[in-house]
Amino acid sequence: MPADNFSLLSLVLESCKPRTSHGTSSASRSARALPYVLDIEQRQHVLDQCIRLARDARGQNEERLDYLHRILAAIYDYRFSVPGIELVDADLGPLFTDIASLLEPVMFDLELEQIEADADVLDDLPVEGEAFLDWLKRTLSEHPAGTHPFYRTFLREEADVESVKVFLAQETTLDPRFDDILALMQVGTRGAEKMEIAKNYFDEMGCGDELGVHTYLFGKALDAVGIDDEYLKRTLLPASRVSGNLSACLVVNQRHHYKALGYYGVSEYLAPRRFKDLVAGWRRLGLPEEGLAYHDLHIRIDAVHGKAWFDNVIRPLVDHDPRVVKEIAVGALIRLNSSERYLASLHQLLARRQGDAYPDAAHA
Repeated sequence: MPADNFSLLSLVLESCKPRTSHGTSSASRSARALPYVLDIEQRQHVLDQCIRLARDARGQNEERLDYLHRILAAIYDYRFSVPGIELVDADLGPLFTDIASLLEPVMFDLELEQIEADADVLDDLPVEGEAFLDWLKRTLSEHPAGTHPFYRTFLREEADVESVKVFLAQETTLDPRFDDILALMQVGTRGAEKMEIAKNYFDEMGCGDELGVHTYLFGKALDAVGIDDEYLKRTLLPASRVSGNLSACLVVNQRHHYKALGYYGVSEYLAPRRFKDLVAGWRRLGLPEEGLAYHDLHIRIDAVHGKAWFDNVIRPLVDHDPRVVKEIAVGALIRLNSSERYLASLHQLLARRQGDAYPDAAHA
């Protein structure tokens, strides 16, 4: 496999392609000739390319870091999909595991560097359940992502229709797969932890009503403002892809389970206040009321789920095994920090866009 013709992203995307009318994809044909796991030359070349990319991305090469995230996003898209019948004989596990195992640590190390920059944030974490919840709630309230001006001011009072569209497009890296995320998080859990995640999952499933499934309702929000696949491809920001990749990685790797509990506990806790601001902005703009069902519903149910996640999942786990506190705390901080970066990037972009679109208003 010549190095000058080799692209990790193309390899991943080509591997996911179903058979066409002209036969199988080139990756599938290659796999049939010699499975990837046994093709030592190809496998070594993939590993070498991953190591090179990881080194570049760690060196703060923004273009290479974005390329790394595009590769991971393609892998997670596959892992959150049902492959076509044409791919049932294609074992992509070894290829995707090789790539992800070398690229995911880069993503997490950059998050840990930001956490560790606050030298004492993880020092002396409470090891009793109730005290740890106090720490977590205090951290949430004091963090810039807790009440970010993008929601409190921009979406609620200033955003125009196009800005709302761009925002909703970014949210597609998490919201449409949240039900599957909860399904994965239940694997191996027991007792109150499993029941709480299951209750959340049942709500995501519309409590058994297909027309109330939350992914369906989120799709109606996208339809209400005319967002299609082409629009998504055109407007997705790098910070949104990072958030989506973190959200996926935490649940497709069982070793990150406790981080995921902290990460999604924060998500559930913040959702109601954030969605209230979106709903206010939506109605201010006179957008179709039927597009509000998803966010309006989450204002009510996540007020319950956020508290219950803390009380019925995190607190009992900490009381049972205090060693989990650091992992849960790291997951929570990853969510807060990545959310802050994402919102700051989005706020800057959209405020500048509106300023350019309405120069008189910007200088009023």
